Amino acid sequence: MKKMIIIAACVGGLACMLACNKEEVGAYTPLPKIHLGETFKYKCEPENYIRLEYDTLGEAAVLNFYKDEITSLDYLEYDENSCTFSFHKGETGLYRISWEYTSENTLRILYGQNGMWYRMNASGTHEYLLEANDGMAIKVIAYRTNFDSLHCTINRFCIEEYKNEEQQE
Repeated sequence: MKKMIIIAACVGGLACMLACNKEEVGAYTPLPKIHLGETFKYKCEPENYIRLEYDTLGEAAVLNFYKDEITSLDYLEYDENSCTFSFHKGETGLYRISWEYTSENTLRILYGQNGMWYRMNASGTHEYLLEANDGMAIKVIAYRTNFDSLHCTINRFCIEEYKNEEQQE
């Protein structure tokens, strides 16, 4: 009798697990879009966070932008779900990424490829020259805080081709 109860419990548990829609349980939800120059305040929920591979600093919310406010480059694609800009020019190029923001949260501007992410704003400057090839990506993140509150104003975030002084003349 005990074996039948255990088997019935296992079958019932398995049926419950199979009935759950995996996409609904723990699904990622992007943050609302941010306009440059406007103050953004948002109370993040657990589904607004991701964990970057190879990152020991914890969960992060990825800021969501309007592509046309950030870049005019037509070969720079913007993924609405992952909130990530990716290069698809067909050749390696040099790009200037520049930013200016105020924030109560620590923001990180990252570039990455193949799951590895690197900070651009670690040196205290407000721009970074990136040599990017196809598939490289850029995103802005805010690490999870104690109160899950995100409060920032992104005054400038720009991705453009870099042309040095010799090329312009």
